[in-house]
Amino acid sequence: MTIQELLALPREEQLSFVRRLRALIEKASAFLSDEDALNGIELFAPWKENTWYNLDDRICHEEKLYRVRQGHTSSALNPPGSEGTQALYAEVAAPGQGETPNNPIEYNNNMALEEGKYYTQNNVIYICIRDTINPVYNNLADLVGLYVNIYE
Repeated sequence: MTIQELLALPREEQLSFVRRLRALIEKASAFLSDEDALNGIELFAPWKENTWYNLDDRICHEEKLYRVRQGHTSSALNPPGSEGTQALYAEVAAPGQGETPNNPIEYNNNMALEEGKYYTQNNVIYICIRDTINPVYNNLADLVGLYVNIYE
């Protein structure tokens, strides 16, 4: 269907068609690599409360892409990126990000740290000295010597 044909339809038929396309887009987006997904986060369903999310679903929230770490039903108390949701969501980082101090990962107080990767918070660059395995919410400055060192 062309845009002109779509626009010629009654409003309800337009909406029905667009909803069908959106469902297909969301289904197809599940097969994108993280790199491609980050270039089109609009393709992913926005986070909603009272919604069941499966392990490894990707959702967008506040212009960021997140991967679901465990199946759960969302609530207004646990949106992605908020404190205490580290076990539920992990922000998707671009491939190659964090591999050099010139391209550090912006730490969001809700992510697992990987040994050897570079992170930045409050204009300070840190190098991770050991994996956290689970996401952490502490400020990086509070983790110096335990999980990170300041990169100089």
